[in-house]
Amino acid sequence: MAAANLDSSPATRIGVVGESIVDIVRSGDSVVEHAGGSPLNVAVGAARLGLAVDVVTYLGPDSHGEWLRAHLDASGVQNVHTATGVDRATSTAAVTLDADGSASYVFDMHWQLPDSFVVAPATRLIHAGSIATVLEPGATQVDALIRAHAAGVFVTYDPNLRPQIMGSVKLARERVESFCSLAQVVKASAEDLAWAYDSMTLVEAAQHLLSRGPELVVVTDGGASTIAVSSSGVVEFAPPRVDIVDTIGAGDSFMAGIIAALVDQGVVDAFAVDRERALASIDVDALLSFAGRCAAITVTRAGAQPPWRHELG
Repeated sequence: MAAANLDSSPATRIGVVGESIVDIVRSGDSVVEHAGGSPLNVAVGAARLGLAVDVVTYLGPDSHGEWLRAHLDASGVQNVHTATGVDRATSTAAVTLDADGSASYVFDMHWQLPDSFVVAPATRLIHAGSIATVLEPGATQVDALIRAHAAGVFVTYDPNLRPQIMGSVKLARERVESFCSLAQVVKASAEDLAWAYDSMTLVEAAQHLLSRGPELVVVTDGGASTIAVSSSGVVEFAPPRVDIVDTIGAGDSFMAGIIAALVDQGVVDAFAVDRERALASIDVDALLSFAGRCAAITVTRAGAQPPWRHELG
């Protein structure tokens, strides 16, 4: 299989590695398909916020794969790299919405990447997460990619845990902590931490992940306050109040907002020059505010439809 080459660009370039999924959403008698997969949603969100984005993923040789590629292209993602010579269908998730718009998932999943990766020097940030960092084949490749470039590239990570497909909580917890040791910023949800660390409070679980190595751990909790934990302590942020259509893709939009805010603040480019100074310069309040606005717009729409930069004012 051909190597994925994340082409260079004068702009700050980010690479997103992970699964692409078609969400088949059932609500009452209606069935609607949406583009999904946490990493795909993050890539779309970051591209719509004006970043130069490349994606390494798996798309099957079928109509769903063609549709997802068109969705990435239409959102401004610059390069899409996928395994070749693999005759497996594009992954799907059957999504059921509760009365409050919350989503539950049943997966028909395949996860595989090209055998080798060539990340161009212009790539300044790599994001990975969710099923891609746990499910084989593929998870070991993602781990190898991050480890090969972690010394000079900013790394963000979102566990976005899916108990239905990730196997034992012990395995998932080991994977999460391994990737946390490679990342500078980690975003998790309250559901993630409640499943993986059910004996801890959210703050305790976030502090536990922080002890594995990242500079910042952010925990979202739906409409409740977001918390950010760092060596400086705990910061809380109340998300904007909006009318919710559904919550699909809200956390991914928040993650894309975090990445865009880190680029906007100059943290990502500075990291390649002076790691410690760059990390110390993160404006956590501004980061949470921007990411929260991105997520708030997303939940007012059906499916994972993160905002474009101009929609944020």
